[in-house]
Amino acid sequence: MVTDVQRKAIRQMRLKGLGYCRIGSLIGLNEKNVRAYCKSHGLAGDSDLVRLNYPVWCKQNNRCPICGTKIDQPKTGRKKKFCSGRCRTRYCREQKHY
Repeated sequence: MVTDVQRKAIRQMRLKGLGYCRIGSLIGLNEKNVRAYCKSHGLAGDSDLVRLNYPVWCKQNNRCPICGTKIDQPKTGRKKKFCSGRCRTRYCREQKHY
């Protein structure tokens, strides 16, 4: 069973380019558990391709590009891009180049 803290750590490390075995040893999980989580959350494959394709995967699967949580889309109106205001603010701060 993967906890919320481990999920965040896996996502961050995978987007930085670390492999399944290395991630597993750092957070105390089996390599197979890390691989299964990555496969089901769009983080599987070559790390360079994951970094490039992750935003597209999030958009296609109604996921927040910052934290990866599922977004409940409204039936009418504009589609949501982020799961919360916190993620939207974090995204905007990361995009600014000072």
